[in-house]
This record gives sequence, C-alpha cells and structure tokens, in this order.
Amino acid sequence: MGRITKDPAVRRQELVLAAGDLFKEKGFEQVSVSDIVRKVGVAQGTFYYYFKTKYDILDAVIDLYIEETMTAFNGIAADPALNAIEKLQAVVNFSMRIDEREKNFIQFLHTDENLITHQKYMMRSFDMAIPPITTIVEEGVQEGLFAVRYPRETVPLMVYMYGYLQDFLAMSGDRDEFYRKMRAAEDIFVKVLGIKDGAIRLVE
Repeated sequence: MGRITKDPAVRRQELVLAAGDLFKEKGFEQVSVSDIVRKVGVAQGTFYYYFKTKYDILDAVIDLYIEETMTAFNGIAADPALNAIEKLQAVVNFSMRIDEREKNFIQFLHTDENLITHQKYMMRSFDMAIPPITTIVEEGVQEGLFAVRYPRETVPLMVYMYGYLQDFLAMSGDRDEFYRKMRAAEDIFVKVLGIKDGAIRLVE
C-alpha cells in the first residue's frame, strides 16, 4: 500500500490537535516531539517540516485554543434566542469550564520561565474576548437590561479584571479565597452593568 499524502494544512492541524491533547494530559515538559508524531502516526521529520521546536507548536496550540473560544463567544453573541444577560452568563459559563486534564497545561504556563508565553496568551485572550462581549453589552443597553454609559470603554476593564482574577485564582488552592473574590467581582459587575443582585453568577 502506498504512503498516504495529506494536504499540508490538514497534517499541520493534526499535529497541533495531538500536541494540545498531550500537553493538557501530561503537561508541556513531559511531552516529547516523539510523543506527538507517534500520536499522529507520522515520521519525526514531518514535525520539523512544520515546526522548528516544541515551543513553536505550543504557540500554535494556544492560537487554536483562542480561535475555538472566539468562535464560541461569537456564536453566543449572535444567538437570537438569548437576551443580553443570558448571553453574558453563557460567556462566563464557557470561560469557567476547565477540564481536569488542562490543569497540567495551566500549571506549565504559570511557571516563572514561561512568563512571556503566559502574558502573550492572556493578552491574545483579552483581545479576542472584548469585541463579542462589547456587542453583548451594547445590545443589553439597547434592550434596557444594562445601564452602562460607555460600553466600549467599560468592557475592556471588565474583561481585564475578570481574566486576571480567574487566571490567578485558577492556581490557588484556597477555595474560600476563590469564592470570596469571585463574589466580590460579581458585586462589581452588578454595579457596573446596573443589574439586580444575582443576575450574573461568576461561580455556583
């Protein structure tokens, strides 16, 4: 049987998906290039055709994760069945879902030597999240559900606060601290958006 040749974009995507699964399952440091190509079923040289190092494919994995999140957020923002409060809650719910396997990957990003990679990931995530959430808040203002004077200026502040808080608390072993600070963030969101207490829940 002859060798199966795939479109380069398809093959690259296979490598990125395999690497992402392995990084989440085992942690970045515990995964080798050999592990990645073995999972895909290709030769080691195939990896180096697309990526120079394991850190290059890490960037691709992060980009893919952000693209998938952006697709989800845009889908929520465009959902005609939800009002603005329901859309914002759906965004929060999606962002709070962390697979147990992903904790290894998150721990890797939080190490001191990966500070630059972590910051790049955070800023890309923020840039991705701001446009659809701004759309949702502006829609809520038009619906009379939110009382926000400057949605385009307010949303980035909300995203930065929530993103950094969630990121910091994701690594904290103190669950009481986690819930206290998330409840405090809920109070801030209630006041900023001009909604009733309990209309948005950041934690169950």
